[in-house]
Amino acid sequence: MDRRLSFNECISFCNFDYLPEGLEDKYNQYNPNNKPHLIPRDFLSELFEQYELPEHTRQRLIRGIEAIETDDVLFHFTKFLVEVLCSARNRCDETHYTHMTPGCMNQDGDLYSFLLLLACVVPSMEMLQKRSVPEAYYEQIPHQPLKHQLEKLVLHGDSKVDDFPWVMNFYTCSIFLLDRFYFIPYRFGDPFTMFRHVSTQEVIALRHAGEEFRSDGQRSGINDVYDPQGCFTSQWLENGECIIANRINPMGFVERDKTTILKKEWEPVLQEGDMLLALHIPAGPGYTPDRLKNSMSMAIEFYGEYFPELPIKGFWSASWLYDTRLSLLLDNEKSNIVRVQRQFYNYPTLEGDGMLRYELFGDRKADPLAGPGAYTTSLQKAAAAYMQTGARFNTLSMIVLKEEIEQIGSMPYITDTDIEQFRRTVDSHLREVNG
Repeated sequence: MDRRLSFNECISFCNFDYLPEGLEDKYNQYNPNNKPHLIPRDFLSELFEQYELPEHTRQRLIRGIEAIETDDVLFHFTKFLVEVLCSARNRCDETHYTHMTPGCMNQDGDLYSFLLLLACVVPSMEMLQKRSVPEAYYEQIPHQPLKHQLEKLVLHGDSKVDDFPWVMNFYTCSIFLLDRFYFIPYRFGDPFTMFRHVSTQEVIALRHAGEEFRSDGQRSGINDVYDPQGCFTSQWLENGECIIANRINPMGFVERDKTTILKKEWEPVLQEGDMLLALHIPAGPGYTPDRLKNSMSMAIEFYGEYFPELPIKGFWSASWLYDTRLSLLLDNEKSNIVRVQRQFYNYPTLEGDGMLRYELFGDRKADPLAGPGAYTTSLQKAAAAYMQTGARFNTLSMIVLKEEIEQIGSMPYITDTDIEQFRRTVDSHLREVNG
């Protein structure tokens, strides 16, 4: 191109069916590169050989890549998108990146989202090489989704990218498997602040004001369940000496009675905007407190060495596995689900039981009461029986601060009193209704 096109000129020509918000500012700061290929041909050849792709699939992919590269405007804008995607996760960019199809591609436009992600692999690896990250940490990361994607393409001609935001983590080599768990940078944004006592080192989380909770300490309206008689609204009263607010019980609910802390005795240790590592749980054995501790220790060491500019304060995650109601159904001494839960500072979210329904019953909208005879595991049967009483499950989130890693295995946040209070409070909104 003789001159650099403006953002509006690019998107008018390319005619994407979807573009994420906030791209114009990023585009105005973008320094174009002069690389002649979207995807290096040697990388492409290695990929073809590694997966033994048939000739018709190879030709289809090459045709799609060349269609982008021979269109000056689309090629320019696609290289911009690649740069944005490659750095998005470490910037904790919360923009919703997903499928994009340019209308200017008359043929093979359906391949664009996959090729865009594939184009991220090499530059992402080069960025890690510049940081001196050993290749063993990332060489297999992109292949997690790539194998499935290419199988679909070969067997069914299906080029659709399943769960673009999730697999983007792998194509951009932004997520790392450290022992048992995956980790990726995450900016904390939930409405509460965590404090640490200057002497005892106890940690407490206080919910911010203005949120409505049921009497069981879960968000009002979760799973479309309300509690008009027993609900309460969180409060935050503060002066120069103290804060009075609703404590989050680390068993995963907000307490109705307010807690007072003296500012001279408690220091804030986690606030909105702070950097954490999001923890993700791959399927398989080894979901234990010991492996959790080891993985978190490795993660802090890894990011401290190779990403020292990221001020990591600890870990965040959200899962159906953290729902402390599961402790009502499982052996608290033997169940790894419960044993791992007890190492976290759990807290309520607005996510209901869709994740649990999917993981246990195969569909986020599954009705576990419709076919109890089909269940084979004790957890399936116990969860269905629990829901038959009118109770529901919730997806909870958790925090572990890096200072507590060494205490994992000995319940660094949860006390016996917290557990007792949970058992008194859980499903209290149902007891009110049922009398």
